[in-house]
Amino acid sequence: MAYPWILRDLACAGAAGIVLELTPVIRQQIDLCRRWGFRIKEEGGGRFRLEYDQEQLVPLWVERETPALAWDRTVAMAFLSVSSTNTEAMALAQRGAPQGTLVYAEEQTAGKGRRNRIWFSPAGSGLYFSIVLRPKQLREKWTLITHAASVALVEVLKDLTDWRSHVRPLRIELKWPNDVLLSSKKCAGILLEVASFNDQSAVAVVGIGINVHAVCFPPSLAIEATSIEEVVQTPIPRRKLLVDFLDRFQKWYLLFEQGRYREVIGAWQTYCPMANNVKVLISDGIETKSGISRGITEDGALLVRTDDGRLETVFAGDVSVRKSGKTKS
Repeated sequence: MAYPWILRDLACAGAAGIVLELTPVIRQQIDLCRRWGFRIKEEGGGRFRLEYDQEQLVPLWVERETPALAWDRTVAMAFLSVSSTNTEAMALAQRGAPQGTLVYAEEQTAGKGRRNRIWFSPAGSGLYFSIVLRPKQLREKWTLITHAASVALVEVLKDLTDWRSHVRPLRIELKWPNDVLLSSKKCAGILLEVASFNDQSAVAVVGIGINVHAVCFPPSLAIEATSIEEVVQTPIPRRKLLVDFLDRFQKWYLLFEQGRYREVIGAWQTYCPMANNVKVLISDGIETKSGISRGITEDGALLVRTDDGRLETVFAGDVSVRKSGKTKS
């Protein structure tokens, strides 16, 4: 379900608003917008305007507010409801969508997580978006895009204390390979998918889900998941968070495109206490092993010294990893 087309007209009009003839189609569009939380006000005389704030995910506002650093411009493709933004973004990439194409939705009905998990994506409560990328680096390095996105999100979360002065310092951690934790609970996840199409170079789509507003999580998630607002105890406007992330991510993506892998990995390891000298469990769904983490390779894989003394290189697509004990020296 695409965003109502009338949103762009109202966003273009700004504070002055526009005069609308209330045909059945226009009424339907306005009602649809309001049901999904868009703040359309009737000023009298048939004039309507869209109230400006930093929460509403209005495509035109996202495009205007996002700086172009790593690509020519951000093109926003917005949906009220979609199965998966990654699926939509990959389909657009196959049709030639340029780097910097942004796909986002108010809700996902089948949001993708790692290892075929579903990302809980209730309407109007989080950020669910994917970005089309066409990296120039060697394909075996593309996994580092996940690390770049993780670092960018951590930096944006740390900045919350700057634009919300009463927010206490946050305890933010990264869990290899793609989870962002607040107070030891997951608040965001990142999924990188790559593909090659006929007569085109390979493409990457990085999908990101962020729990922003406080919600009632399903029992299966309540123990391990949280939202930003639940932790900081103050309202967080979603569009500002999205635009701030897109700004910061482009800076880290540029470092990746320049081949400055160690800078990306170094920053990522700063926020990932489990990356070095921590007892971990690695599981491929069939077999589980324990060992001690020994850092990250230049390709973003995790090194683990298993209990039998072997040094194994663990790739994100193969296993899940979790802590099983305290840090060792």
